[in-house]
Amino acid sequence: MTIKTSAVFEAARETSIAELLATADAFQSTDQLGVQLPAHERITELELDHFQVALVPLQSLEGSAAGTSSRTGGARRLLVLPLTWKQLMEQVRKEIDRARATVKEGLVRFGNVTVDLLSMEVRRSNRPVNLTAMEFKVLKFFVSNPNRVISRDDFLDQVWGYENYPCTRTVDNHILRLRQKLEVELANPVHFRTVHGTGYKFIP
Repeated sequence: MTIKTSAVFEAARETSIAELLATADAFQSTDQLGVQLPAHERITELELDHFQVALVPLQSLEGSAAGTSSRTGGARRLLVLPLTWKQLMEQVRKEIDRARATVKEGLVRFGNVTVDLLSMEVRRSNRPVNLTAMEFKVLKFFVSNPNRVISRDDFLDQVWGYENYPCTRTVDNHILRLRQKLEVELANPVHFRTVHGTGYKFIP
């Protein structure tokens, strides 16, 4: 059985290795997990290649702590990743290093689009895409804030600035043009999402 671990690495990418290891004191073996080890042992002091990483639903832990049974009749629901703790840390380090290298190089990739922030060049399916200076500024603000809900006022403040403050409709028009030039389907945008009642979100 193959288990995808990209979601784990994506979540861990924003957490430094030092922060992860600093929380190691909180990890203790429990009878519920079928592992019995001295509670004072740190995870960093164990032979890490002998232990696999298991994801435990937080809800089940809270339920057991409160003395209640889960909906599954007390059955243990564990997702065991096909790697040890040491392997997980190595993968996280690689992901962080690669992300830092990408930022350092000024290259951002999503879908079939490549954005060179230094040369202000955009390519889609390896073909150049012509963007106006303001369209590129909007795109740069998007890719610099992935997975963040950005309001129209944020765009106006951060991209247009206080000295040149157009209406919010101007933001909508620029994002529409980005969708026309960079999305596969204009009617079903994948990367430049609308968050109704709030603004927009960029999904890499």
